[in-house]
Amino acid sequence: MSKVFKVCEEDDWESTKNEDFFLGSKADRSDGFIHFSTSEQLEETLEKYFKLMSPLYLLEVKTDDLALVWEISRNNQLFPHLYSPLPLDMVSQVYRIFIDDEGKHIIPEQVLNN
Repeated sequence: MSKVFKVCEEDDWESTKNEDFFLGSKADRSDGFIHFSTSEQLEETLEKYFKLMSPLYLLEVKTDDLALVWEISRNNQLFPHLYSPLPLDMVSQVYRIFIDDEGKHIIPEQVLNN
């Protein structure tokens, strides 16, 4: 099973977690697609777009039945994008992300080992 990850601000997740679909963050809706990262891209995504923000939620998303589009973005890398709402039954795990004493996000070990 392949997985991608979605970083959510607390308000976005709290207002969506009991719904059937996640429509994306404000930035996602503005761009017209939901932004995801692979586990390898996650640290840079957190640093670039969520610096010093805590707590955050990290959604682990099963990709098997999603129509992801892999598009070139930051650093000329392919990033997974979803041009439709995310069915929440595709979320296999939800993690809380906090910041350590040095201001870096603490990514769960099981995410980094995907």
